[in-house]
Amino acid sequence: MPLLIVALMLLFVMPWLGLLFLGFFVFLLLLVPLGFAARSLVWLVLGPKELFRVLSNKRVRRNHALEHGTINVIEEKYGIPMMSGLASEEGFTVNGPVSPELALWAAQEALLRIRKGETRLAIHERCGTTIVTVNTLMSVFFILLLIATGSLSIFTVILALAASWILGPYAGRYAQEYMTTSTDLEGVEIAGIERRNHRVRTMGMSVMVPGEIFIRTRVRGEPPKVEVIGV
Repeated sequence: MPLLIVALMLLFVMPWLGLLFLGFFVFLLLLVPLGFAARSLVWLVLGPKELFRVLSNKRVRRNHALEHGTINVIEEKYGIPMMSGLASEEGFTVNGPVSPELALWAAQEALLRIRKGETRLAIHERCGTTIVTVNTLMSVFFILLLIATGSLSIFTVILALAASWILGPYAGRYAQEYMTTSTDLEGVEIAGIERRNHRVRTMGMSVMVPGEIFIRTRVRGEPPKVEVIGV
């Protein structure tokens, strides 16, 4: 326990620095492991729930693949960084500095290219699924370490972080390729696109600001869904 010995020595020589060092020591060895344990328990509940939402619905997996493809096409052609999206049963959203026209073109381009066999477009390195997978994997590994060692320490936290850092990207890519996306887009069509604006209050006024772009999809032969935007 060299850090603790140093902290105790500083308490006698330089009390304020010793207290600061001792506080850091307590934070490192007690609060960090406890916080990590609490976070792991939360992820063991939330992580599988989010993954199940995608795994249990093929339409969501198809739209997830098309969402990735759309973003990959835009980034590939224009280099626009930090874009994001979210797939649902009805379609997917695209967030970023792009126009609806560009998003529509990219979605149609991605749909065509994935159908032709460019399935790599369905994988994206910044996918939220990868983040969920890494966090869930880290949480599971941490809980297993706690059970195996019977102790809660900074050492188990470091081991869990190292394991997730090494295995996480591979697990995330595997999850995307085989579990959370479906490149079987035969019959999938782009049914519509809309800009979902948001109302924001500022300086006593209410203004509309541009929000995400929603791209609606459907399977060929399905009747179009009519949505009432406002009356």
